[in-house]
Amino acid sequence: MVKNIKQDRVMIFIDGSNLYHGLKGNIGKTNIDLKKFANLLCGADRRLVHIHYYNVPINQKEVPEGYAKQQRFFSRLGNIPYFTLHLGRLVKRVKTEICPACKTEFQKIIHTEKGVDIQIASHMSVYAYDNAYDVAILVSGDGDFVPVVEEVKRFGKIVENAYFPQKPMSYLSRSCDKFILLTKDFLSDCLI
Repeated sequence: MVKNIKQDRVMIFIDGSNLYHGLKGNIGKTNIDLKKFANLLCGADRRLVHIHYYNVPINQKEVPEGYAKQQRFFSRLGNIPYFTLHLGRLVKRVKTEICPACKTEFQKIIHTEKGVDIQIASHMSVYAYDNAYDVAILVSGDGDFVPVVEEVKRFGKIVENAYFPQKPMSYLSRSCDKFILLTKDFLSDCLI
């Protein structure tokens, strides 16, 4: 007689920009195989039900080479099973700053991501409410996600945070049930 062994259903939520900058600052490489990465996070003893990846498109007119590279990356993501790409938008803002040396005022153009964090928070909540997963793995270092982590845990779900080393341990990491430390050794099989 074969026993029915329950496997935890895992859903992964990746803050793409946060992951990119974490890889760049901590590993020195930004190319990662997201399918291998997701399988590594999930582990062999659990069942990966879906990967949600969030990012914003680079402005094609301002950075044509970066835009083309990002579009090639996005098109490769379409080959990953149980994967959804969610896009926010970049908003250009003008910020006035003062030169510390000469005290001259100048304007600086900055780009701000819009719509990514709210998509991650709403999807984590809705899928928890719909009982679509048992474990959520949030790949981000952004402490703004703590309220959604607390709500998802209130639904009886386990929330794990995967991110790079931070000292002291981040507010987000402390709020989750488990912290998965992303190091070069851990990620070695996923880096391209």
